[in-house]
Amino acid sequence: MSSLLNSTINNYYHPEIMIENWTIGQAKSWCVLGTIDSGKQSIAHVLTSEIKPTTVDTLMLPNKNDIAVISFEEQQKIYEHELKIEATDDINQQDIGTLVREFLPQKKLNDPLIKTVGLDNLLDSGYRQLSSGEGRKLLILAAILQGKKLLVCEDPFDSLDRESCKTLSNLFKEIIDNRGITLILLLGNRSDIPAWCEQIAIIKKNEFTVIGAQGNEKTQQKLNDYFNSNAEQIDLPEEFKTLSSYSHEYLFRLVNGTVRYQNKAVFEGLNVSVKPQQHTLITGKNGSGKSTLLNLITGECTQCYSNDLTLFGIKRGSGESIWQLKANMGIVTPELHRQYRVNGSLLNVVLSGLFDSIGLYQTTENYQITYARQWLKKVGLGDKESALFNELSFGEQRLTLIVRALIKAPLLLILDEITQGLDEFNRQRILKIIKMIMQESHSTILFVTHRQDELLDNFSQHIKL
Repeated sequence: MSSLLNSTINNYYHPEIMIENWTIGQAKSWCVLGTIDSGKQSIAHVLTSEIKPTTVDTLMLPNKNDIAVISFEEQQKIYEHELKIEATDDINQQDIGTLVREFLPQKKLNDPLIKTVGLDNLLDSGYRQLSSGEGRKLLILAAILQGKKLLVCEDPFDSLDRESCKTLSNLFKEIIDNRGITLILLLGNRSDIPAWCEQIAIIKKNEFTVIGAQGNEKTQQKLNDYFNSNAEQIDLPEEFKTLSSYSHEYLFRLVNGTVRYQNKAVFEGLNVSVKPQQHTLITGKNGSGKSTLLNLITGECTQCYSNDLTLFGIKRGSGESIWQLKANMGIVTPELHRQYRVNGSLLNVVLSGLFDSIGLYQTTENYQITYARQWLKKVGLGDKESALFNELSFGEQRLTLIVRALIKAPLLLILDEITQGLDEFNRQRILKIIKMIMQESHSTILFVTHRQDELLDNFSQHIKL
């Protein structure tokens, strides 16, 4: 082990990653760019000695106790642990699990950074009640207050609104400048590189390469070459349907909608309606009620029964089956991703979308299997159909869940932050598919995003919460 200043890796080889030369202490801030299948997640495994090199010339790493890794996978582990320890049945009341305040050093609960990142009003919330972005901010804050010296953060700006991204970026700069913390950001998008980041590296096909200082013309050219080399043409599978027999004016309609939790209104008096082919963009700050609105529509929020909500011509609470309604929906949300814990093959995960199940329990027809394979091929996962879902990267899992929603060409596609965890190339690939669906299929899209570069011009309605 060594200090961060002397941390150096030379000629490191492991089947998951190769590093020719990297002196971490050369800079206080690093951005490592890579696609979802590049192997960039392995960088954290190298630094924490979770993997051991097959061969290496120099390996001087920081003390493991000085390192904090904040990744989608780490968040999922915490979420699953919280589910495992849930005691609702035993205590006969809702168990919200480990409180936010319990993740933080108890002597530092008055630290001003808690308010800076917007968690001061959430200290008595349970971890499972946090959004993905809030959970990520909590783990970053905990690492800072615990005195960690090296933070490795995977796509920290994903799922955060513009103001929250700016706040988090300023926090990172402050801890680098004033708290002596070294920061390594694992990113998939060039637009997420903060202006203050000093050094840039890329990783491609498991090979890590330092390409130089940010702002250097050669560094920028190498980044452009890296992402542009992945450009491709794409089209939809031939099976996608066209609108033929929908007989109602609206796909869904909410009149004077209100949702409250513990006497606090998420929103009230909300009127929303979507007609067939009225592709709708939903934006708003974190906590404005975007996901709650979607949960009303999907039935995940049980207050749908106390609201004037009509879905596919059926008034909620009139004796309808939720499965009858979900047959017309394709859903991709951060919550679905957290809940999809059945470790089947990618092919079976996609096929489960035909039956709205977590896991595949029905017999499928040959034509359905063929169609699922076509979709996996469209998103670059055709050679991984037998791979186990839980063994792939977060981004590859997200691509699979997107295809799971698309496979049945539903009347209503509900897409909430679907590009979370995707790199620049795969994000553009998915956005191309969405544009083509808008133009060529019968599916109507309900799309939630924070990213300014995802505000497509094909939407005919924009709801701001």
